[in-house]
Parts: sequence; structure tokens; C-alpha cells
Amino acid sequence: MVRLILDASNSHLSIALLKNNELINEFNIECKRNLSEILLQEIDNILVNSNFTKNDLLEIIATKGPGSYTALRVVLSVAKTLSMVLNIPIKLISSLRLQAANVKEDVAVVPLIDGRRGNVYAAIYDNDVDVFQEGYYSLDDVINKLNELNKKVIFVGNDVSNFSYDNLNNIYDLDTTPILAKNIIYVEKYLENSDFYNALPSYLRLTEAERNLKNDKN
Repeated sequence: MVRLILDASNSHLSIALLKNNELINEFNIECKRNLSEILLQEIDNILVNSNFTKNDLLEIIATKGPGSYTALRVVLSVAKTLSMVLNIPIKLISSLRLQAANVKEDVAVVPLIDGRRGNVYAAIYDNDVDVFQEGYYSLDDVINKLNELNKKVIFVGNDVSNFSYDNLNNIYDLDTTPILAKNIIYVEKYLENSDFYNALPSYLRLTEAERNLKNDKN
């Protein structure tokens, strides 16, 4: 089975092409502008360079969030269009769960995306178990939960160096590796079946427009 995996949830574009869970090709780049143009071009490039065409694709996988509102919409729009046009399944994965797949050690893993104003999109996984469900939190909330666990911690993601962890009692490490699409093979069981109509982003908080509308009503 030839599968295309797409992620751009946090200022970094990652594309992977897998055949029967073997990595055929990948593309990774920091990408803060012109995402739609670059994404479409690099999908074509990765297929051509791997001697495949879009018609060889049998499944497409995309991260659903959390992360950048704009990037999530762009990636899902492309994924849904390919699913519809090629008549192939589309599956979704949490960007935090995929980010955590970078770590293979027996530690508490905290995938983290900067949510601005001292807040983060984060979760805590211990032995692959969700002990603090993904959400939009203050960093202090995350650290308080980690102090209760009393276990070595690794924060992972290209935003982890944006913060200070002085209040954390546990030994910790920082892994600034961005989300890598090829790591989907480690989180297969968390894939969610969807379709081109129902594949929606998971923002974990209201958009700015929704927040403004709510404030206006109040």
C-alpha cells in the first residue's frame, strides 16, 4: 500500500511517502509562508522522485491539529481534495501524538506547541498511555501534573526551547526535533478513519474570530 502522510501544524512542513510501512521518500523544511504553493509542489516532487504518480496512492494521512489554524486548514484541504479526486481513504492523526512518536525512551513524553501568552498545546504520555489529555493549557498546569508523576520527562517539539521549566522537580530533557511525518508507523493505532467531507481540524481552542464573536455577544 502506498500512503502519503502530511503535516504542517507547527511552522514545519513534513511529507512522507510510505509503501507497506517502509519509507520511500520524505521532505522536511521550515515553512512559515506560501505553504499551499510549497505543499502542492513538494507532493508532486516526492512522487516523481519516487517513480510514483498520484494514481498510485491508496491512502492519505494528515495531522488534524492542534497547531497553526492556517496550516491545519491548508493541509486538510489538500488531503481532502486528494481523497475525493482519487477516491481513496483519508485518515487523521493528532499532531501531538505524532510529535511524541519522536521519543522512544521510557520517560514521560510531553509534546508541546507554543500557544502564545504563556499557554501551550500539550499532552503527557507515560508508556504510551495518555495521562494528561491533549488540550490548551498554561505551562504551569502541565508542570504541576508532571510533578505529580515524579518521572523523568522529555519535552519534544520545535517550540520547547521557548519556555523555562524551573518549576519542574523532575529531571527533564528537551528534544527540539519537529514533527516528522515518517513516524506515523509508530502511532498507527491512533489513526482515525474519516472521509473528505468529515475530516476537520482539531484546534483545541476557539479561533480568534470565534473568540471575538463570543466577546461581542457578552
